[in-house]
Amino acid sequence: MDDKKKRVLRFRDVTLYTVSAMLFMDQMALAASLGPTSLFWWGYVLLFLFIPMALMTSELGTTFPSNGGVYHWVRMAFGFRWGARVSWMYWINNALWMPSVYILFASMLSAFYFPALGLWYQIAIGCGLALFTSLCTSLSMRIGKWLPNLGALLKLFCVLALAVGGFNYGLREGFANPFTLEAIIPNSWVSVAALGVMVYGIMGTELACCSAAEMIDPRRDIPRAVLVAGLLIAAFNVIGTLGILAAVPTDQADVTVIFAESLFNMYGREGLGGVFAHMIGGFVLFTFFTNMVTWSMGTNRAAVEAAEAGEFPGAFGIVHPRHQTPVGSALLAALVSVVVMVVYGLVANTAEDLFWTLLSIFAMIFMMPYVLMCLAFIKLRLGDDRERPFRLPLGNRLACLWAGVVGLHVLAGILFFVVTPGEPMDWDYAGKILLGVGLALVVGEGIITLGRRQHRDRVRARTSQVVSPQ
Repeated sequence: MDDKKKRVLRFRDVTLYTVSAMLFMDQMALAASLGPTSLFWWGYVLLFLFIPMALMTSELGTTFPSNGGVYHWVRMAFGFRWGARVSWMYWINNALWMPSVYILFASMLSAFYFPALGLWYQIAIGCGLALFTSLCTSLSMRIGKWLPNLGALLKLFCVLALAVGGFNYGLREGFANPFTLEAIIPNSWVSVAALGVMVYGIMGTELACCSAAEMIDPRRDIPRAVLVAGLLIAAFNVIGTLGILAAVPTDQADVTVIFAESLFNMYGREGLGGVFAHMIGGFVLFTFFTNMVTWSMGTNRAAVEAAEAGEFPGAFGIVHPRHQTPVGSALLAALVSVVVMVVYGLVANTAEDLFWTLLSIFAMIFMMPYVLMCLAFIKLRLGDDRERPFRLPLGNRLACLWAGVVGLHVLAGILFFVVTPGEPMDWDYAGKILLGVGLALVVGEGIITLGRRQHRDRVRARTSQVVSPQ
């Protein structure tokens, strides 16, 4: 498949693609809902997790520049079955993330423009957006790359609007939350649970590597793009969270409408300020859509690679006949998202309840491949001596130790979505989350088994065609 792809992604495209993938507007809302301690956790995860993750990505992406990204690396390290599992987790987390993002999208749409929009109207909007996302994923990369590019630029503009507006609001009306050292530093084991949300927010440095075969010069551009994008992402995550915290008290923060509350507090509801707030709200909504398109481009390409290797059923490997872009995997992801939104809509009481349930399930699955990526880095660093255009510094032992520490942090982040240190286990909540995660993983094993069976049948069919004339 790689030899049919056109190399159209330049350094600028890879940088903006990474910013679009990793600068989550919804993550800023999540961080702000945790209060001022989120500022401490931003610094912690950016310094101790994001930097080594970016360096690992740069080494793996330049040494093994093939479409598939983390799937390709894990398969090289641990074999096809684990590669297939990573590809499934990568793909299904996107299909499960889409509902949470588009429920948030619809809730914000209601908060900004249509206050009377009910839950089922919001679910209908989310379903329509999921199907439209699959269509955009199937566009030629030469055209499709402009959605992440535009989304990244608008994200940066929106974050600046939040930061400037929040600072002005604080000076004018008083800051909605205290920014003292006492408020920022975690002071209990309960606040450590925030690490799960924050770890989730810094994942994605490797996503652009899923399109490495479409980069003009991946060995040169991946490290530079990850560095530049990383600096932008780190700075804008912090100032965006600061802006929201300046305008909305933590105890009044509903994640699904926090952007509307922030912008209206900052700029007002009427006059030119109201017009500006509504315009920024529209931009934020558009970035939610481009974020989903960006991740869909990467995860669906990884699914195509798995299908071509015989690890997924053939339906996942259907590509556009001319553009060679994912069609089958994109449509399947959209259908899963639609089903999830409808099913959870039947049991959710509010949009926020639906959002948090879906977020917890998808986030746990989302972070699992990164544990395996850290282990794959260690295995390939120690067992594969091919030339590395870029290396994570510190030497083999310290580099592998750092990767192991990152992997342990990611594992802790997964657990913190259902376990709160110092608090009794809420089995009613955790049971729903663990059931959703377990079901997704069991279905994945069935999908992989079906893919292998189809692959063996194709091999037998080709063999019989060769042998039969004799």
